[in-house]
Amino acid sequence: MTEDQALERSRAEAARDYLSGYRMCADMLHLQRYERKRAKAFEELCRCEDVLMGNEAFWRARMFEVEQLIGSLRNGREKLMLYYHYVRGESVERAADLLGVSRRTGYRIHRRGLLVIGILLERQRRREEESLKK
Repeated sequence: MTEDQALERSRAEAARDYLSGYRMCADMLHLQRYERKRAKAFEELCRCEDVLMGNEAFWRARMFEVEQLIGSLRNGREKLMLYYHYVRGESVERAADLLGVSRRTGYRIHRRGLLVIGILLERQRRREEESLKK
């Protein structure tokens, strides 16, 4: 694997992890409502430790951030693919069907969208690091 491919893969994984947080936050809000009704504790292992340790305000803020990030994309197909998949919870195949493209093209659009989001997240992280240095 070349260095460029490794960088692309890293960016795509970072974007996927970040965007997946939307559904996790929505699920946590739903489960919190359920817990209030049933007064039962909820325990589940997850890769999203920050989401599990958050509260309702955190989950809503994270969901808003994800929606804004997806909304900032310029390519409409990539934007819609990521919206349907991460915000609406549709499979990539179903999102491709909604966009009127083949399954294979749907996965290509999804991958490109992840790469763009990965670049945006990387830029955002760099800006935050530079502001902390000042």
